[in-house]
Amino acid sequence: MTPSPNSICYLICVFNDQQGLETTLASVFADDPLADILIVDDGSKTAITLPDIPSGFEATLMRLNENLGLIGALNAGLMRIMEGNYRYIARLDAGDTVNNGRLKAQYEYMESHSDIGLLGTQLRAFDKKSGKTLFYFKNPVGAKRVSQTLKVKNCLAHPSVMIRRDVFEKVGLYNPDFKYSEDYEMWRRIDRHFGVNNLIDVFVNKEIYPNQITAVNRRGSALSKLRTQMKYFNPLDIWCWIGVFRTLISLIIPRNLLLFIRSKLSSIS
Repeated sequence: MTPSPNSICYLICVFNDQQGLETTLASVFADDPLADILIVDDGSKTAITLPDIPSGFEATLMRLNENLGLIGALNAGLMRIMEGNYRYIARLDAGDTVNNGRLKAQYEYMESHSDIGLLGTQLRAFDKKSGKTLFYFKNPVGAKRVSQTLKVKNCLAHPSVMIRRDVFEKVGLYNPDFKYSEDYEMWRRIDRHFGVNNLIDVFVNKEIYPNQITAVNRRGSALSKLRTQMKYFNPLDIWCWIGVFRTLISLIIPRNLLLFIRSKLSSIS
């Protein structure tokens, strides 16, 4: 099953990372041209430029006049995409790469599962400098399990998701009140109205580096996640309680220890 023309649009936001964007696009261009691409330059100090676009691909660069931050850039990009006739929006971050077959696999799954509004994939985390694999985000598979796990933690990798256009028409755009957990809050919102799931295959490679926003603002990220969990808290659901407890623990345990434990668990499995 091949996507019909103009049915999918990639949404890529970038800020001061020309090289990262080119790395990302190179991986996209290595696959079949199944989606248009919208790149949002979030007010970079040196304006982002498009590299040569291979035949068959369509890429548009949207430059914001000022730096709005990720949430502002995402919403600006979504509003531009919603002006078109796209049925699906696929996310990707500058610096990350995709493996061949991602879009085809997600498209085929969502076309055959009309109840699913949000679909992620498995994700490999690698060190930006060495390229060495650090660990894998082994997210749950199965709509019921993913929905349940979302009450405990974010189990849908943002740069891997494909979302139906209808979803945004129903639930709205990213909420600027949830900085650092804007994706998690969106997934919880979507989960109230649509099915959510993950594919079993690894289709996205995520670069990890010391100054990554979630590392620098780890406490802010955890507190924002906690606010999300409280917003959608159901006192009669044990998984909601487990999620809040888990987030509180993450505020206490040092990040390096958490990463060490995660890497060890990944190597064992």
